[in-house]
Amino acid sequence: MKFFSLILFTFLLILSACGESEREQAQQEQYEAQLQQQMIETNESFRADIAEVLESYFNLKDVLVESDAQKAATQTGILVERAGEVDVSGLNEETTMVWASFADLIITNGEQLAEETDVDEQRVYFEDISETMIQVVDSFRPVGYEVFVQSCPMVRDGSAEWLSREEQIRNPYHGDRMLNCGEVIRRI
Repeated sequence: MKFFSLILFTFLLILSACGESEREQAQQEQYEAQLQQQMIETNESFRADIAEVLESYFNLKDVLVESDAQKAATQTGILVERAGEVDVSGLNEETTMVWASFADLIITNGEQLAEETDVDEQRVYFEDISETMIQVVDSFRPVGYEVFVQSCPMVRDGSAEWLSREEQIRNPYHGDRMLNCGEVIRRI
């Protein structure tokens, strides 16, 4: 009986410790959700321009899924052009600075991607563009539909993420070699 009581006591002690950790984790997740809800102040025109940048990004992702380097270069040119044309008039200085830093990353990596003729090399730059676009969507919430953040654990020396309109995995980092490799890690 003492042995059973000792095991029960140990189990309850572990359970209460796990409960505390889970409570702290829930509080942290709630805090992060509140931060994400405090989107950067924008206007309708700006969000519409960002939605066009996002649409160009999705088109680039789709041609990388097809492993078409020439189409990827062409589509990247459209993405770079749209990122450079976003109208920031009427935005406060903070929002303008945030967008300018994102746009610079998109344009710089996009120009490098467009210069590559090998689709695997293009995918290296696409990874950086994707990281930036995830931050753009998190910050500005430019569209009224759900966007899926997806991840593949088998990209070069680790994992890589990308955005998708669809929940179904269509991996832009491997194309037809590993088309369905990945998972949805969150929804925006």
